[in-house]
Amino acid sequence: MKTILPEVAAIIPAAQLIIIKKNLSAYQDGIERLAARLQKCPNIGETDNMKEHPAVFHYFNGSTDFYICEYDGKRSMFGYAVLGGDLDNSEWGYFDLQDLISIPQFNIDYHFEKQSVEAALYAKYPKYFKKPESEELE
Repeated sequence: MKTILPEVAAIIPAAQLIIIKKNLSAYQDGIERLAARLQKCPNIGETDNMKEHPAVFHYFNGSTDFYICEYDGKRSMFGYAVLGGDLDNSEWGYFDLQDLISIPQFNIDYHFEKQSVEAALYAKYPKYFKKPESEELE
């Protein structure tokens, strides 16, 4: 792959995308991982009533994390957000992709392991979130 598929480029934060395009070969594995996850990403509403939600994408900067489990393929994403490490006000919600990718210094995690949102939250904040049943998503 010598270019980034438009649908993959669309989910990468703007500042990060500039760096990637300058040295595409160095980021090839990460781009391929994102493309594979994008193909398997549930649409909006598909994870309703699940005990654990697939963490398909992870956006981050410092102590701010967005764990995305649904994406409509255009602009709307659904997942869990922890803003500035504020666990008491962290919550599930809908996010606009354009808002996420336009935040300076925001990144998408190429190496985020396949797991549930609940497992990711427990791994990062074990004293705050309860241990999920599976700790991973098969």
